[in-house]
Amino acid sequence: MRAAERGFTMVAVVVAMAVMAIMMGVAVQTVTFQRQREKEEELIFRGEQAVEAIRLFRARNGRFPLTLQELAEAKPRVLRKIWADPMTGRPDWVPVFLGEEGTAELVGVGIGIGIAVPTPAPGEQRDSQARGPIVGVRSRSCQESIKQYQNRRRYCDWKFVFDPRRFQPPPPQKPPVANP
Repeated sequence: MRAAERGFTMVAVVVAMAVMAIMMGVAVQTVTFQRQREKEEELIFRGEQAVEAIRLFRARNGRFPLTLQELAEAKPRVLRKIWADPMTGRPDWVPVFLGEEGTAELVGVGIGIGIAVPTPAPGEQRDSQARGPIVGVRSRSCQESIKQYQNRRRYCDWKFVFDPRRFQPPPPQKPPVANP
């Protein structure tokens, strides 16, 4: 009888350990998933901050910056520093140049003439000679995203671009006329 009880206890311990291992696996997956979602939110926030810095730079200097470092060094300041890309952990943002794929339509809204530079395929390095006015940034990471941003599923396809149409002041409101 004692041996049977020990065997039953051993089976119960093995089952408990298996259940705990499964629960730990689910917990780790959940934490990893949540952490990636937080990084995505931070990527969007920092990308939008870069767009705001480009907008301020253009408003103060009458032109777009030619390097990202120019945003951090501008006087008066428009960006405290080049923040790290949350997906790579390094301040290695890829500039989006005016005229690049997806920004050509901005030329027609009065923000200048740019140089057409196609978006590289995943894993392909951008030509280091690509230059011109910078109108936005994107991540260097081409990892699949959890959420879609502007109908795109890879971080390197999430372009944060200055669009002057987005910053147009609303048309003035006419004051209501009192009826006699």
